Amino acid sequence: MTESEYTTEVRSILDRHTDEARSQLAKLPDLLPDAARSIELTIFVDQDGEGFLTVRAALDGPDLYVINKAIDDCALLFDTKMVDGELVPPLPLMEPFDEDFSVHDALTDCAAEWLTEVWNGASSRGIGVPVSILSPDGYGSKCPIKLSP
Repeated sequence: MTESEYTTEVRSILDRHTDEARSQLAKLPDLLPDAARSIELTIFVDQDGEGFLTVRAALDGPDLYVINKAIDDCALLFDTKMVDGELVPPLPLMEPFDEDFSVHDALTDCAAEWLTEVWNGASSRGIGVPVSILSPDGYGSKCPIKLSP
């Protein structure tokens, strides 16, 4: 599979989860603690580069555990897991030791583009803190992305 074919397939699956992710983000304003200094939409890919993806909202500020506990019910925006030998949602699995491109980078960049569109279509009323998309592990070429000042 080429990088283009891979990202097209990944994006098509992510697009099916846009409404659900926007619904989760719409809950943030009512749950946002006063101590939160920013919202980080974080993209995590698996260490081996097989194609697992997790996208979460996280807060930055003092007492991280407490402020992030406040948004726990809406923090997960997308997640893949193995169920009965199949990846759910069915992102394409890649062979990490025989790749023609960096799956880490391609998956992160694809997720960052999707998250930007998810955010732009979500109701961000009442969010008075900066919002960014981050790849904590440093993958991809598009992150960080500032979505609001």
